[in-house]
Amino acid sequence: MTLTPSPTTSPTTSPAGTADVLQARLADPQVANALASLLDHAELLAVLVEGLDQFVARSEIIGDSLLANITDLRTTVENSPGLKDSGISFQEVTESAASLAAVLPKAAPGMVAAVESGAIDRLLASDLVSPAAVDQVAVLARGFARGKDDFANRPVEIGGALSLMRLLKDPDVNRALSYFATVAKAVGQELANPTPDR
Repeated sequence: MTLTPSPTTSPTTSPAGTADVLQARLADPQVANALASLLDHAELLAVLVEGLDQFVARSEIIGDSLLANITDLRTTVENSPGLKDSGISFQEVTESAASLAAVLPKAAPGMVAAVESGAIDRLLASDLVSPAAVDQVAVLARGFARGKDDFANRPVEIGGALSLMRLLKDPDVNRALSYFATVAKAVGQELANPTPDR
């Protein structure tokens, strides 16, 4: 949809002629759909226009403030022995921030959809991100990483059913099997008593 006037309208068109032209334009389904979409989002458009107007009106102040803050941050980093010796590179931090800013427009629609769908709220309200769950996932991740290295360097050989039975006597294997059996039992109990809010 373009914002240029229709060739059938002119400054000398009478009010009755203008009404006819407007009625003809509204009869076009594409124009009607575009107008309906604008009306559906009128409140959002008003907020965006107001925000853009405020941003443009204050852009010089915002730019000066941002530049002053970056200068202050650079001075702080350069004059602070703890920060200077920590290996933090102001240039790398700035480049990382610029990279993040570049991908934010691509990531924003997905983030907005996740928030609007309620998925983020459900995730945060679930036990999935509780400290205990995160700790257990970390234990599993460390075990998988160490197991991958051990498998590459010195894999546990299993020659048949008898060697598998002997492996059950290994305290580490026994502990892991007991852990997974206990977790399987707890998951089974959760499946037997599902709650509607989960």
